[in-house]
Formats: sequence, structure tokens, C-alpha cells
Amino acid sequence: MKILHKDLKKGEIVVKVQSYEDCWHLYNIIEKGDFISGYTYRSREERGNKIRSKKEEKERVYLKIKVTDKEFQKFTDRLRIRGIIVEGIEEKAYHTFNIEPNIEIKIEKKWDDISLSRIKRATKIEPKIVVVAIDDESATIAIIHEYGIQEIATIYSPHSGKMYDEKEQDKKSFYGQILSKILEIDMPLVIIGPGFEKDKFIEFAKDKLKKYIVEPTAHAGMTGINEAIKKGIVEEIYKENRVTKEIKIMERVMEEIAKDGLIAYGREEVIKAIENGAVEKLIILNSMVRGNEEIIKKAEKIKADVVVISEWHEGGEKLAALGGLAALLRYKIS
Repeated sequence: MKILHKDLKKGEIVVKVQSYEDCWHLYNIIEKGDFISGYTYRSREERGNKIRSKKEEKERVYLKIKVTDKEFQKFTDRLRIRGIIVEGIEEKAYHTFNIEPNIEIKIEKKWDDISLSRIKRATKIEPKIVVVAIDDESATIAIIHEYGIQEIATIYSPHSGKMYDEKEQDKKSFYGQILSKILEIDMPLVIIGPGFEKDKFIEFAKDKLKKYIVEPTAHAGMTGINEAIKKGIVEEIYKENRVTKEIKIMERVMEEIAKDGLIAYGREEVIKAIENGAVEKLIILNSMVRGNEEIIKKAEKIKADVVVISEWHEGGEKLAALGGLAALLRYKIS
């Protein structure tokens, strides 16, 4: 995301959306009651004409809306912001902005520390990684985004699940399909899986691949991909990937719970730990940040790190099951 204009006295920031990750950030920044404005497309009705065209024309207009609701569909280009038009044609009518890369919008709101921190983070380019988890029956290909793991495809060996004599042409077809999909995505690559199938694939594809690492895991499929993240394999290729950090933090949380260690979870326990100054790291689910600003501020006052976890990966699911709030402690409290 690129900030084009910023005037916090007027409460306005103009941004240019550069990626679909930016759409995710804007979904978390823009709230009901905020104002957004920019160029958009709106249907043009043929007024005064009894016979209306079946195909509605759309014209490019500049509108400002007061936000009423929003919708984000993960791993797509779809962020929809709906609201009431307050400036432009057809005031008081409803309009939906479809936010996608290369769009410029102005956001007017009461900017708090959480929103400003989020928009600052959005200006940094987070690396994305493609992972291939392969065995002799199938290969699962997934992209690790900043906010979750997207399964792209599962490609099956021609003789998956059957006893057969391995044919060279079948293997070439299987490997060729995997390679074709990887080259389409064109991102740094991690290849994992049990046994020797990953090594055979590398032998087939090494002349076409650029930056990659190969590591063993006990499983293939999405199970193997989650295993690789927990083991820190993905971090070897990019240290800054957010999903890997979030999942590893949640692994530590679960370990502390298992041994009744330095951990608090659930709203009441976490607040008690903050009030006792015992929190080293506050961990909160992305969807719970709004409405819990006071808890976050109190944690920051005692110099605790605040980690926001996306709900769209395994770590987020575990945190949601704990009530969406947890804290790693400096010391035990009674």
C-alpha cells in the first residue's frame, strides 16, 4: 500500500491499493461510520425513457460514502465497502465500492493508534511463499499469505492409490503438471514431503526452478504444510513471513497450557494478568481487536508486546477456541 496524502488534523489519509494483502489491511482499518471517497462505477438509469435497456450502462463517478458495512473474501480480489452516498450523484442512495489493486481511495475517520499502526504495516511488502507438499500419490500446492494459507491445487499421480508398475511417462506427466503450476505462481518455493518423491521431482525440475529449499516432513498434503510451518522450515526462506510467526507463537501458547506454565487465556484471566503486571506478550485474535482497545492499551503500559493473530490459519483457529485472548507471562500469578 502506498500513502499518497496524510492529514491527521482533518482525519484523512489517501492510499493507493497495490496488492490483495492491502485489501485485507483496509478491511481491518475501515469501520462503520467512517467515510471513504474515490472514483467508482455506478449504474446509469435512462430517465424519462419507458423502455429501459436490459444491459445497464455504468459510468465512472467520484463519490463519498458513509460506511455501513463491509465484506472481505479471503484469497480473492474482493473487498466490498457499502455505505450511504453523502457527496456526489444520488445523495442518500446506497453504493458499494469494490476495492482492488491500483485503486486510490480517501479514508476519513478518527485515527487511533491501532489503525495508524495497521496502515504503517500495510506499507511494508510482506513476502509470499509457495509450498509444495509431495508424496508418490499427490502434490498439494499452497501459498502462504500474510494472513493465511491458501490451497491452490492438489495434483494426483495418474495411478494414485493403486498398485502399479511405475511408468516414466506417467511420472513426467505428474511432475510436469506440478512444475507448470509452480511456474505460473512464480514465488520463492519450499518443497516438502516424506520419502524420496520430492528429490525425484527436484531432479526433474531443477533446471527450471530458481530459489527453493527442500526439507523432509512426515506428511504430505495440508497436514505436511502445517507441519513445515510449525517446524520453522518456511522461515528458512523468508524470516519475516507473518503466518509462520503467528503459528509458532500459538504453538508456544499450547505448550504452556499443556504444562500449566506461564500462560493465561480467556478474557478474565488475561485482564487479571495485565493488572498484576505479569504479561510479557498479549495475543489477540484479529477480529477481536475492535472493542478491546482498553485491554491492549493497558498491556502496552506494562511494556507487553501485542501480537494480533489472523483467524484464517490453524493458529487463529486455536486462539479462537481459547476465547480469542491469551497472554504469555513473565511470572506466575495466583
